[in-house]
Amino acid sequence: MRKLLGLSGLVLWLSMTGAAQAKLTIYYLRHAEAGHNVVAKFVASGIPTNQWPAYVGHGDIFTPDGEAQVRGVTTNLLAYKFDFIAVSPTWRTRQTILPFLKATGRTAEIWPELTEVGLEATNSEPVIPEVVIGHEPLKVPQDEQTSFKFRLDSAGCCEMWATNVAQVTWQAKQVLDLLRTRFGKRDATVLLVGHGTAGRTLIRYLTRQPSWNEDWLHNAALWMAVEKPGGTFELKLLNGAPYPAAPPH
Repeated sequence: MRKLLGLSGLVLWLSMTGAAQAKLTIYYLRHAEAGHNVVAKFVASGIPTNQWPAYVGHGDIFTPDGEAQVRGVTTNLLAYKFDFIAVSPTWRTRQTILPFLKATGRTAEIWPELTEVGLEATNSEPVIPEVVIGHEPLKVPQDEQTSFKFRLDSAGCCEMWATNVAQVTWQAKQVLDLLRTRFGKRDATVLLVGHGTAGRTLIRYLTRQPSWNEDWLHNAALWMAVEKPGGTFELKLLNGAPYPAAPPH
């Protein structure tokens, strides 16, 4: 009887310990380089605007480098296993991950909360705004509908554009809350596909380091953060390289 009780206690302890140790591993991929990312470079070049390539200034056209980055992403991500993939509604984020989804037969959910933000948030505690401004109803072109689906509670929603720090931080909080609701107490590895400024804000929110400002997020590069026992996250990968970087020998 004593042994039976001991075994029951052990099972209970193991289940509680497993729940306590369950963690999220979050990978974040910034979209490939699009035309709006190179405007400053062309301005600095002194090339007359009437000689600029057609893609310059357009967020829905990849640059030649961006097209190569998409091919690299498709190959590189095959080395990873993700339990779930969520993506910003924008063309450039969808098109960055679409070839990978087609190659693997995966489907990604569209999350409005992953869209780009208008400024960077540095506060660690969100003040949830009453309204997050919506511009246009979300939609997916028919030829992409086998690779993307709306999150059920976001169907028919509008794209978001945060206009103040409270809204920016709210978006980061929503992403984490949605993931925790989705996976509960079990381990999960997820891939989020989004934008540069939004990705930096999410790093600050997850790590609770509002002053983190170490590097810009490179196009088509991954960062990764692992949940710690206390619920905060530790950044392990930045721009595809270990973080923090190993000191030079």
